[in-house]
Amino acid sequence: MNSSENLSSLSAKNKFLSRSGIIAGLSCVAATGIGFGLSLPLLSFVMKEMGYSSIMIGLNTSMPAIAAFVLSPIFLKFMEKYGLKSFITFAVFLAVMCFLSFFFTQSVILWFVLRFVFGACLDGIFVASETWIGELSSDEMRGRIMGIFSSCLSIGYFLGAGILAFTGSRGLLPFAVGSFFLLLVFVPIILARKQIPDIKSEEKTALKPIILSSPIAMGAAIVYGYLETTAFNLLPIYGVYNGLTEKASVSLLVTVGIGQACLQFFIGAIADKYGAKKALTICTLIGIIGAIGIGIFINTPFVLYPILFFWGACISGFYTLALIIVGKKYKGSSLAGANTAVVAMFGLGSLIGPPVAGLGMSTSEEYGFVLAMLLPVLVYFIPLIRKK
Repeated sequence: MNSSENLSSLSAKNKFLSRSGIIAGLSCVAATGIGFGLSLPLLSFVMKEMGYSSIMIGLNTSMPAIAAFVLSPIFLKFMEKYGLKSFITFAVFLAVMCFLSFFFTQSVILWFVLRFVFGACLDGIFVASETWIGELSSDEMRGRIMGIFSSCLSIGYFLGAGILAFTGSRGLLPFAVGSFFLLLVFVPIILARKQIPDIKSEEKTALKPIILSSPIAMGAAIVYGYLETTAFNLLPIYGVYNGLTEKASVSLLVTVGIGQACLQFFIGAIADKYGAKKALTICTLIGIIGAIGIGIFINTPFVLYPILFFWGACISGFYTLALIIVGKKYKGSSLAGANTAVVAMFGLGSLIGPPVAGLGMSTSEEYGFVLAMLLPVLVYFIPLIRKK
């Protein structure tokens, strides 16, 4: 075998290892999505059964977003010191312990602590998986791969919700099943342990310079956190306010989720071909048109559902494109820092959105939600079209 054949064989092997590593990382993302998708409604149902008010449930639900925003620098330090594999392993074990602990305690104070730590663990696994996949992705395929990444997360959310529909919210079963799926994260870690990138670094990465140097990406992450969290919490309530049945209102959210899961690959493909900024401009315009369309056609299902499908895709598109931008700009521990910053900005958006929308809906049940969903995309659109 000559040298050219040896190089060709080595290149093919490296591509195979890279793809297998990416698939393993995507499996971690899907398992994390299942954890979020199951825990969010399950813990709310259990707290309601325990007799806590909607305000208390809402405050408890905000703990993962607070954890993402507050603990992001700690995520980065752990990943730099111990590496991705050790970080994910620790986060999974701690997440399972916290998840099972919810079943065995009735203390609301402890529930807040557990929800904060559990959310932090899932956020940490998420950041590590982003970094894992981003390190192995080529710039030519990065958009499509990160699109698949976002789709895997969305599919995980729906699988988690489906598991809850099967197990119910009472007893130990939903907690045991959820813990089992979280433990499945160890399967790709073991099978692809040699394909997990080594990002250990003695140099400490500062998040503030990354945030300030990537305003378009960070802004997109804030918009995503704002829209995603607000839609999943308040869109069904907006539907009920406008005369829809509870079942029909929930179907609005399902349509948004289907759009998120189905179209991320195509958003990534647009970014690969035309650039992330053009793809963001498209998402922003559809975000504006979609929010207005929801307000106009809320009682016209055959128009409303297609709007929600594409609007949902564009909501997740903001996050997908933020990851594409930082993935092309940073590598190694710096990429871990950039991904951590993106998750922190998502947490910030998640904290801002629901209170703003809640205030808007208390002012106007008919238009408050629509105006609240227009606000972030309109604000983001101005610097986006000015930025060269």
